[in-house]
Amino acid sequence: MNETKTSLGLAEVNEILSTALLQVTTGKISPKRAQVISRIALALSKNIANVELKQRIDVLEQMLLERKRK
Repeated sequence: MNETKTSLGLAEVNEILSTALLQVTTGKISPKRAQVISRIALALSKNIANVELKQRIDVLEQMLLERKRK
C-alpha cells in the first residue's frame, strides 16, 4: 500500500533540515534552496509546537473542570 502522509512531526522536520544541510555541503542543492527549505521547516516546527501546546492546555483544562465537578 502507498499511503500519503498528511503531516510531519518535529523529528521529520529535523531530518529534512539535516538532509538539506548535507546536500548543501556536497553541492547537491544550492544554499538558496536550502534557505527556502529552512524557512518552511521553521514555520512548520513552530506550528507543530503550538498545536502540541494547545493539546496539553486542553488536557489541563479538562482536568480542572473534572476537579471542579467533584
